[in-house]
Amino acid sequence: MAPDATVKNDRSPKDQSEIGSSTESTPPGSRVNSIHSLNDLDVSENSSSSAMSKQYASRKTLAGRSKIPYSMYSIAALVIGAQWSGGIYSFEVMESVGNSLRTAAHSTWSSLEYLRDLTHAVCTGQSKDPIEIITAAFATLCFGCCFFVLFIVPIRAGMWTGTRARRHKIHRYLGLIFLIQYFAAWVEYICNYDEGGKDSYLSHFVGMNGVIQGVSAYFSFKVLPTLTDPGYYSDKAVLSRSFVHENTFFTTLTFLGSCLYHDTVRTNMLSNPVGRIVMFCFCYWMYAVVRPLFPVTSFSNAGSRQSGRTKKNEEFYRIGTLMVKFFYLWAKYFLGFVLNWVIYLGKADEKDMFFVRGLYLLNVGTVSISVFLHTLRFKKALPPTLTFSIYLGQIYGTFLALPYIYNLFVDHKMLMALGVLGLMVNMARNRYYHAMWCGLCVYLVEFSDIDW
Repeated sequence: MAPDATVKNDRSPKDQSEIGSSTESTPPGSRVNSIHSLNDLDVSENSSSSAMSKQYASRKTLAGRSKIPYSMYSIAALVIGAQWSGGIYSFEVMESVGNSLRTAAHSTWSSLEYLRDLTHAVCTGQSKDPIEIITAAFATLCFGCCFFVLFIVPIRAGMWTGTRARRHKIHRYLGLIFLIQYFAAWVEYICNYDEGGKDSYLSHFVGMNGVIQGVSAYFSFKVLPTLTDPGYYSDKAVLSRSFVHENTFFTTLTFLGSCLYHDTVRTNMLSNPVGRIVMFCFCYWMYAVVRPLFPVTSFSNAGSRQSGRTKKNEEFYRIGTLMVKFFYLWAKYFLGFVLNWVIYLGKADEKDMFFVRGLYLLNVGTVSISVFLHTLRFKKALPPTLTFSIYLGQIYGTFLALPYIYNLFVDHKMLMALGVLGLMVNMARNRYYHAMWCGLCVYLVEFSDIDW
């Protein structure tokens, strides 16, 4: 199909009435005769052909968009290989997950009862301890805000109820299950870490559900525009399907992280040839071998779409995009490569792993819930600046753990030096240079006599 080919109008009027962001659809009544929404077609007739080609990356028929890209096969191979070699496919693991959910539910109920009694004591003057007052206020604020944003607002917007919830049921309700799993994983981490939380498989299945959500979003919302502008860093534009596709790569990274950070799964994988290949790929070659199979939505193209940003929020999103770019580079090389090498080499103790697993929960939530927040913005359920601010808060929340894992970086200066070198190579924006850096890392970490 040539790039200029128009889209075959092979959908019913009911099908054309909804175009999702990544987890939802546009308001009913939208009439779509091509894969591009009306907002994305706000291009003047005098625009040059070069500008148009930059604006629209490609156009395909809906039938063409249903084809399975090679990237999805790579995800399937990595996920199945990791779970099979890691011993996930067993009754004991399923039983452990069920126990984790029950424990989290009991802990949640007990915590709510405690918070109720504490709040009552503070309000009636029975308790005047400043620490208890601050604890009651902070806990109530955090729980109330999270519950309102992630559950009350989506229900009011018709995410899981009403006539529009009949579309894309699997994607919608697996998204709801993801939120419940994610909440339960945090409860278990905070309340029961030493009593079994550190060995729980629940966080692994949170990552697994994140992968499923990303893949189902890609195949559920074929009519999203395929643009070089990701659409996420804007207050009016819809998501590009390339961004949704690209996000599946990062959900796969978080899934593999759950395997590396779980002691039993990591041990099983490293004792299995298939598992060693998957772990080797995750620790060294993901960006050189797997990443090229996915589209790239550059930060430099963010907000390039005409009418994608309002003038009053242009500066807000410009600064926010720079903040995301800085975090991405930091997270890729230091929270990614360097931290993973430390764990892969067995250099992290149990105290370090407590904070590493907390970072993982922040990360897996950021990757999947960020797109969910965009859906709430798209449906006008929440203000765009609020949803983007929450996303920025999520990613920069990882810095709260740095004082506690500071020694992981300071005690492994040579690994840090490799990370800095990789960051410098990244500035060249050449995948072959990056592949050479990956090969150098393999040689130095795996085969040299350097004491890391």
